[in-house]
Amino acid sequence: MKKLAMTTLGASLLAGAFLAGVAVGKDAPAKAKFIAAEEVKWDDVGGPKLGTLTGDYKKGPYVGLLKLPAGFTSPLHTHTGTYEAVEISGTSSHWLKGEDGTKAKKMTPGSYWTITGKAEHTSSCAPGVDCVFVVWQKAKFDFAVSKDDPSMAKGSAATPPPAKK
Repeated sequence: MKKLAMTTLGASLLAGAFLAGVAVGKDAPAKAKFIAAEEVKWDDVGGPKLGTLTGDYKKGPYVGLLKLPAGFTSPLHTHTGTYEAVEISGTSSHWLKGEDGTKAKKMTPGSYWTITGKAEHTSSCAPGVDCVFVVWQKAKFDFAVSKDDPSMAKGSAATPPPAKK
């Protein structure tokens, strides 16, 4: 009787482990995924361009490449969700509302930063080379210009990024 109970317990544990493995395995990709740089599909998101690598930036969690044109400075803005990023090319700077952008840390290739959701900030790319960084969020991508942005003052107009040469 004791032997039967031990065999039943062992079989139950083995079956549970197998089912758990199958459930976890369903989330694993069926095969490897490779996207060459020239295959990235870029969407214009208001001057900067976003190329999705995984997920869907319009609906929820994603990983993508964000490209700021050389010489670009964004208006003061927010994103609903926190984002994290790593610089790949160019030199970008990011600063919070009330900070002096000329004193912002320069993000060169390999640099990491995060900005919490709803934090008003400005992002810029130094002249000369487009800034590209890997960006990821657990939320969908959005962009809202702050009502406190000077370019939103009556009679002002935001300046578009410089034209590519």
